[in-house]
Amino acid sequence: MVSMGWEQKLIALLMIAAALTTTVVAIDQLKGITYWDVAEITNPSGHHEIGDYHQVPWRFESSDANANAGTVEATNLWVGTWNAVGPCTIYCKMTSGYDEWYLTFINPKYFIAYKNDVYLYRFGHLRGVGGTSEP
Repeated sequence: MVSMGWEQKLIALLMIAAALTTTVVAIDQLKGITYWDVAEITNPSGHHEIGDYHQVPWRFESSDANANAGTVEATNLWVGTWNAVGPCTIYCKMTSGYDEWYLTFINPKYFIAYKNDVYLYRFGHLRGVGGTSEP
């Protein structure tokens, strides 16, 4: 696991709060291949907490030049597909399992994934773009 310090967790929580007021075009974030460090968001006692980044990043690859759809995976763990559903939101669904979620970009380097329009699921940070960014 990659550890996030308390400063990073505070910044992440502030970004979650800002996510409802910020618009970032999802298409611009997912052209080509991108890697994202991802942490779980929990709500253990009525307030959200962001865990450490998982050691395996999520890999997104667009399937067309406009980045309206593509594949997403955590290498050797699961695979899935994604498609744009709004200007800053994509829908993701595992093809190797039964999980599905929505993902909204806060800014060009961060996203929040959520389920059922209310349940915060994951917090992501851009690790890199293209083949040279592979972990």
